[in-house]
Amino acid sequence: MLIQKLRLQRGWSQQQLADLSAEEALALNQVRMLKGFYVHLTQYVIVISTLFAFNLWRDIPRLWAVWPALGWGIGLALHAARVFGLHPFGAAWEKQQVEKRLGRKL
Repeated sequence: MLIQKLRLQRGWSQQQLADLSAEEALALNQVRMLKGFYVHLTQYVIVISTLFAFNLWRDIPRLWAVWPALGWGIGLALHAARVFGLHPFGAAWEKQQVEKRLGRKL
């Protein structure tokens, strides 16, 4: 009922409503991915800080907490690359490769 009312008030077509829904779904997905990254980052900071504190508190001569920080840090960096679109093989790269193989612009 709300969608029909919105459509009548604004004079939108069915296609405009479908486009709006797709945009909203995309925005919601991006926000969820960003939230997941921030949760992951917060967990990393808390756990790695605790490991370093424990490592220093126990007065162990070797700083072993670096290894979990590096391993998890690589995973966190990959997660950030996915969320913020920093990967080299994105949509632009795919389009370029298709155009290259077709020998024309899309």
